[in-house]
Amino acid sequence: MQRFSLTIAGLIFICVLVLSISAFGAKPVCVPCGDTCYDPSKQSCCQGQVYDGLHFGVCGDTCYNMESQVCCNTIVVNGSRCLPTCGNSFYTPTNQSCCLGEPKDGLLWGVCGGVCYDLTSQSCCNNQIYDGFGWQICGDTCYNTKNQSCCLGEVYDGKGFTACGDTCYSPKTETCCKGKVLEGKVECVY
Repeated sequence: MQRFSLTIAGLIFICVLVLSISAFGAKPVCVPCGDTCYDPSKQSCCQGQVYDGLHFGVCGDTCYNMESQVCCNTIVVNGSRCLPTCGNSFYTPTNQSCCLGEPKDGLLWGVCGGVCYDLTSQSCCNNQIYDGFGWQICGDTCYNTKNQSCCLGEVYDGKGFTACGDTCYSPKTETCCKGKVLEGKVECVY
């Protein structure tokens, strides 16, 4: 009988102990992380830093949230997919271009003389970049067809310059007569 009493007393003690632990709750687990500790059921430890949430990982030498970011070639990128690379960075092909290994805003970029230029606002002529459109080569330089003329390989300010013999003239203010330029609008007698 005494043995039975000891067994019952032992069972009662175990039940009281289990109920006490349940009532007061078990202490959360504290795992070391750097200079502090964290609860691995709710937090992550990444390179000695504690982060709330369970989805942190290492990308290169940086910690990142695997729920909202991806690791692309050791670089953290927001979103769910890796973007195309351009040199040492990424670019968004829907609104950027890759020109000579450098991301550029906009979709229309070209190369002129080894330099990137914006096709929407610039022109390339004779390996030089010019603002605006309408640039063409004339001799060994370029001219803007909107407000300049090319005549016999030379650039003239104003439109309409044309050859008269071995020189150029403006038909608006001069006359070409027998290969010679005459001032003013005069009648040429042959």
